[in-house]
Amino acid sequence: MRESLRLGTIAGVRVGINWSALAIVALLVIGLATGQLPAAYPGREPVEYVVAALVGALLFLASLLAHELAHAVVARRNGVEVHSIVLWLLGGVAQLEGEPRTPGADFRIAVVGPLTSFVLAVVFGAFGMVLALAGVEGLPVGVLAYLAGTNLVLAIFNLIPAAPLDGGRVLRAALWRSRGQRDSAAITAARAGRVFGFILVGLGLLQVLAGPGINGLWLAILGWFLISAASAEEQQA
Repeated sequence: MRESLRLGTIAGVRVGINWSALAIVALLVIGLATGQLPAAYPGREPVEYVVAALVGALLFLASLLAHELAHAVVARRNGVEVHSIVLWLLGGVAQLEGEPRTPGADFRIAVVGPLTSFVLAVVFGAFGMVLALAGVEGLPVGVLAYLAGTNLVLAIFNLIPAAPLDGGRVLRAALWRSRGQRDSAAITAARAGRVFGFILVGLGLLQVLAGPGINGLWLAILGWFLISAASAEEQQA
């Protein structure tokens, strides 16, 4: 994934953004400002919903960046160089130069991303609870609750044992350790990713056929991406 705009360097890693990531921001702002936030906190001015939604969307992008930075930092500590991190339509990608040398390194690089998302979910949730206990109500608490929920979902989804998800890397590391063959483990994890991708495409198409809604379309797009990426990984292995 190519960067369209370089954001700078963090922890020695070049960070960029692809223009497709703007679609994430736009969809999150529209969904939050016109749906979720007005339903939960009615009676505000439209501009308040838009500002709160924009803050939530930008913090969600920051959460994705933190997830990928965790991968990058641990990869470097385990002897794998990192070319860059790029945020794009379906999240973020830490572009590694090389492969982990041991199953343990493979596991550590993979698991730290979901762990970071889980920690962020706890932090956002705790901050929201503190504000609520302090008497703060309304949109700030709603945005923090949203960020806690999305980071928790991100952590759980990424732990599904299907490459190229982080859970697929964890599966690869476990099979690599048990079999002693990295290529065989990578092929198994990639095939699991392809199966999971087809499941997502099927579920997405069912939702699209059942009625209007963008969730089904997103599932199908995500599933197709997983199929393509998993197939490429299997061919490479």
